[in-house]
Amino acid sequence: MRTPSGRDPPAAADLRGRYDRETVPSYPVEAPRPPAAFEPVPGINPVLTAADVTDFGRTDCVADPFLFVAGDGRWHLFFEVYTHNREPTAAIAHAESDDGYDWTYDRVVLETDEHLSYPYVFRWEGDHYMIPDRWGKERGPAPVTLFRAESFPREWTPVADLVEPAAPLHDFSAFRWEGRWWGLLGDGTDLYAYHSDDLEAAEWTPHERNPVVEDRPRAARPGGRPLVFDDRVLAFYQDCANRYGERVHAYEISDLTPSTYEDRRRDDSPVVNPPGGIGWNSGAMHQVDPWFDGDGWHCAVDGNLGLGYQVLGEHHWAIGIYRA
Repeated sequence: MRTPSGRDPPAAADLRGRYDRETVPSYPVEAPRPPAAFEPVPGINPVLTAADVTDFGRTDCVADPFLFVAGDGRWHLFFEVYTHNREPTAAIAHAESDDGYDWTYDRVVLETDEHLSYPYVFRWEGDHYMIPDRWGKERGPAPVTLFRAESFPREWTPVADLVEPAAPLHDFSAFRWEGRWWGLLGDGTDLYAYHSDDLEAAEWTPHERNPVVEDRPRAARPGGRPLVFDDRVLAFYQDCANRYGERVHAYEISDLTPSTYEDRRRDDSPVVNPPGGIGWNSGAMHQVDPWFDGDGWHCAVDGNLGLGYQVLGEHHWAIGIYRA
């Protein structure tokens, strides 16, 4: 199989030197350029569907994919598995790949008594972390909880509640900027920021201007891993103006301090957009997770079948692989 550029996909061994290090930050490092709009890899999508899940009952969908490339060149994928006829309705599952294109389902790796989604996975100072989105029907807004892997990728332990929002906020996306940890959190209309000197500290400090963005339903709920460059942060947001998570926009954050925030929509946004028709991602696409693989950007995305949204409802998602 060849990529859209005509090149063969990079072999797993080609990635080992890039990721085999004691400290891998929370974003792909040493990328020479930010990604442009993403395009599907021909002939492989979707790479994971609900039918691949073997240990969560009658699964309705898989969504919210996050990639991680280990030091041995092995690709890992963490994602939400959802079924409407059980409690909790969703958990975090894992799949593996030798090349980032051909995926094998593994198992559910994190399950609590709450709905779990958006398994934001990264490594810092030798440890693997995950910050899943949590919510429950009865208890109201759930804390944003940091988990650390006791045995990557299958055993996770809660470490600290980073944020305890008073109202429902979702999809906490962490990154380092100018020597400080930052996290973005949204409700689909307003965007909030929090910061901390220590990743594992409880009760991160709210930004002085929270919400840092108000009344922007086209870009106020995180939709993927932020990418950090020397002079900016590239953040991805779901477009919720017409429906939940219709497409993903890219914004460049140019000013971020405890008291200031400024961003602008990138000219080539949206970076992923449902193509219409009746394909697996024809109705909506609400997440991107880009990794620089040494040649270009390799990206996990999710998509909703348009006909499925109209007939079956919101919960009909699958996962694909794009390239930039």
